[in-house]
Amino acid sequence: MIHIENLNMTINTATMTSGDIETGHDSDIRTDLVDTLRIISKDERLKHETLVIPEICEQYGFSEGNYRLPELLHFLADMLE
Repeated sequence: MIHIENLNMTINTATMTSGDIETGHDSDIRTDLVDTLRIISKDERLKHETLVIPEICEQYGFSEGNYRLPELLHFLADMLE
């Protein structure tokens, strides 16, 4: 089980329209998400944390197994980049 405490993130919300995506604002959101995932993946408190993906998640494209959380977060950041 994952239990994360004392993690503070500031998220500025803005109203988005369909035109925002066409003008490239989505790349700013993606960059922020990638950067955030990489920062969290380096947190020493997560060093020994694992994530269990059950067999039922294979229908969503995830492979069943136990994964080290920092490596999984970094992998997700790489995939989003």
